[in-house]
Amino acid sequence: MANTNTMNKNLSYFPPINPKKASTKQDEKWDESIALFNSGHYEQVIPTLLDYIDSSLKSKKTGNTYEIAHGSVVVFIAQSETELIIKCPFLNIEDAKKVPLMRRLAELRMYPLNLANLVLEGDMVFFTFSCPIHLCEPYKIYGVLREICLYADSYDDELIEKFGAEHLQEPVISPFPDNLKEQAFNNSQTILSEGIERLNYYMEKRQSNNAWYTLNITFKKLEFYSEPQGYLRTLIEKAIDGIQDRRIQFQTRLLNGKSSLEKLKNYPKEKFLSDLYQVETFVPHKYSSKKENIRENWEDSYYEAKEKISNYQFEDACNLMQSCFYGLFYYNLVNESISKPITDALAQTSQMDWNLAAPILMTGMESIMEDSLFGQEFGMDLSKIMGAQMQESMAAIQQMMANFKTN
Repeated sequence: MANTNTMNKNLSYFPPINPKKASTKQDEKWDESIALFNSGHYEQVIPTLLDYIDSSLKSKKTGNTYEIAHGSVVVFIAQSETELIIKCPFLNIEDAKKVPLMRRLAELRMYPLNLANLVLEGDMVFFTFSCPIHLCEPYKIYGVLREICLYADSYDDELIEKFGAEHLQEPVISPFPDNLKEQAFNNSQTILSEGIERLNYYMEKRQSNNAWYTLNITFKKLEFYSEPQGYLRTLIEKAIDGIQDRRIQFQTRLLNGKSSLEKLKNYPKEKFLSDLYQVETFVPHKYSSKKENIRENWEDSYYEAKEKISNYQFEDACNLMQSCFYGLFYYNLVNESISKPITDALAQTSQMDWNLAAPILMTGMESIMEDSLFGQEFGMDLSKIMGAQMQESMAAIQQMMANFKTN
C-alpha cells in the first residue's frame, strides 16, 4: 500500500552523474555544405559536413579515410575523386545462434534501416553505404551517418545479449569510478521504487493520466540520471517506445510499462554497474535543441499546465510539466542556458508539496516559453526535419490524455 504522505509530495530529483553534453554542431557549416554541393564542389562536401558535426573530427583522418569512434563501434569514411564509401564493422557471428540471428538481421535491413545496408562477409557483419561523389547531398549523407551510428550502437548489445554474437572490435570505453557507480545503482533503485509505488497508487485511484506520466517520467529520469550504455539502455528505450505505441490499447500500455519498471528494478546489479561508462560520440542520437522548437512542442502542455494550476490541480500540473522536462532531456542535447532554469526548478521542488512545487516548475517552463529574445539560428534544424520523435511524442501524449480523462 502506498504511503499517502509520500504521494502528497512531488517526485524526487537526482542530478545526473555525468555532466550533460552540449551540442558540438557548427550550424554555419551546414549551410556551407549545402552551398558547396549546389555549386558542384562535391569533394569539399564531406569534410565540411564533418566540420558541421564536430570540428575536431578532421583530426581523425589518415590519408583519404576518416576513422571515427561512436559508442561501441567505429565508422570508416573513405572518399576518392569519384566515390564515397562508408563502412562500420558491426558483429562477429561465428559462434552465435545463426538461424534466429540471420532472421533478425534480415528484418533490420527492411526496418528500421532506410539508407544504409547490412552485409555479411564470412562470419562478419558490416553496415555499409556507397555512392558517387556527385550524389553526396548533405541531408542524405548526414542521414546515412546518423542511421549507422544510431542502429549499430543500439542493436549490437541486443544481438549480443540474445543470440551470442560478439563485437568485431572491442569498444573503447571510460568506466565511472566504482564509488560513483555504486551510488548510481542505489539512486536508480530509488527512482524505480518511487516510480512503481506511484504507478500502483495512480492505478488504484484510476488516475490513468498520472499513471502514464509516472511511467514516462520514471523511464526518462533514469536515463537522465545515469545515462546508461549497453543492454540497459536498450531496455529503457524499448520501455519508452512501448508506452508511446498508439497501436496498443492504453491500459495495456500501462500494464506493459509496469512490467518494464519491474524488469529494470530487478536488473542484476553487476550488469547494471557494467553498463555505466562513457563513450566517444560521432553523430549523437539526441538532437540539438532550439528554443523555437521546444516552444512548439510544449505549447499545448504549457497552457494545459497553466489551466490546471489555476484550477488547483497542482499534482496533475506537476506530473505534466515534469513529463515535458524529462522528455526534453531524453531527446535532445540541451545547452546550459536552456537546461539550468529547468534543472534548478526540478532540484528545488524535489519532495516538495504539490501546491508549492507547481508554480516553481511553471517558472522553469516559462523560462523557455516566455523568453521572446531570439538569437539568430542557422543551419539544418534536425529536431524538426529529422527528429520528429519529440514532437510526435508530445502530440501522442496530448491525444492520449484527451481520450482518457480521469473521472
